[in-house]
Amino acid sequence: MKRLFLDCQMGIAGDMLTATLLGLVDNPQTWINLLNQIGIPDVTYSLISKEDKGVKGYRVVVTINGIEESENHKGSPNDQYHGDHHNSNHHNDHHHHGTHHKYDKYNEIHTYGEHAHGEEHIHGRGLQEVTNIINSLSISDVCKQNAINVYHLVAQAEAKVHKSTVTQIHFHELGMLDAIADIVAVCVLLEKLKFDEIIISPIHVGTGTVHCAHGELPVPAPATMELLAGIPMYADYQIKGELCTPTGAALAKYFGTSFSKMPVMTPTIVSYGFGTKQFERPNCIRAFVEMINDSKDSIIEMSCNLDDMTPEEIGFCIEQLLLSPALEVFTTPIMMKKQRPGTMLTVLCKVEDIEIIRNLIFKHTTSLGIRYYQCERYILNRSIGEIEWEGSTIALKKSSGFGVIRNKYEYDSLAAIAKCNDMSLLDLKRQLDKKED
Repeated sequence: MKRLFLDCQMGIAGDMLTATLLGLVDNPQTWINLLNQIGIPDVTYSLISKEDKGVKGYRVVVTINGIEESENHKGSPNDQYHGDHHNSNHHNDHHHHGTHHKYDKYNEIHTYGEHAHGEEHIHGRGLQEVTNIINSLSISDVCKQNAINVYHLVAQAEAKVHKSTVTQIHFHELGMLDAIADIVAVCVLLEKLKFDEIIISPIHVGTGTVHCAHGELPVPAPATMELLAGIPMYADYQIKGELCTPTGAALAKYFGTSFSKMPVMTPTIVSYGFGTKQFERPNCIRAFVEMINDSKDSIIEMSCNLDDMTPEEIGFCIEQLLLSPALEVFTTPIMMKKQRPGTMLTVLCKVEDIEIIRNLIFKHTTSLGIRYYQCERYILNRSIGEIEWEGSTIALKKSSGFGVIRNKYEYDSLAAIAKCNDMSLLDLKRQLDKKED
């Protein structure tokens, strides 16, 4: 198993996450070159080595027609992309929050008239425009869909905050090319790195206020706050500024498999990805990667005896349990008192899911009591791969550990190809085995 822990003591933003992921690949510059070939209009990625207070890592610079995104926020005379930003409290100076954007050929911006506050409000790209850009890129379909899904999360948050609909939402900085570059880069790198688990620490959001197209707002801004719903976060009130951007919040929400303090782990790689803003502490995300070859863990085994339920009723119970966090559900024929035939229902689950499973068993069975105990188990590391066979893709389950390597074809993939080619499963497996040999 390969797992990633992201330490977000200085928040999270798209460019910082990109930089720290580049620190985890074998040749970061090669991946920068690949990112520059995917086709985002007028965008160029660059990788800079950076050291801050003894901490060494990378910073990713995104330029649009040679103009660095962060330069636009410093009052550059070439400020043609973002307009007048107030960056004294900004984390990375480019995500989501800014005042009105000037019209240019790169940002397809539309004027929507006067708002209640009397100022002309200018909107950026809509979701469909962003989707069209992403779909035009030279990246995998999985990457495209992941990037679009991240934007959907942001659109839903914006729609809720502004009491609008997803189709009516227009992105400000998040619709700009540099933000698209950050999100796409993260999707590409995570596809390459193939983590089985991504654990994210409680996110430091910062304090103070931030200027945006809708005025001055408290940190975290409303849309960011909406994206962070359900995610542990905090502010230590020692750092003034926006540490968690909407881009970072959306990426964390989409790719994070769990959110907690750092678990006990033995890292094999540590990486640091820096933002542009300078603070009293190193402004970076730390990434820890752990490879687990042979694994064991603790699970709960729960069981009960049933002698007054029909097979259909037991079957329905099993269906409901399989939809739950249960790891495994099975039955065993048994003989009960007075030689009545019965069924023993057994459910395996993680320790933290014991209450959920207990309640489901009582809800869907006639049992008056449930036996349970904690047991240890050895587990093989599992991953999903795929192989090509005559123009079709077949999913492959891989498992390894304790000196064992196993591969098993996914049944649904095999069945679909066998039906299309009027073959038996046995014949298809024989051909696949010959190909593997």
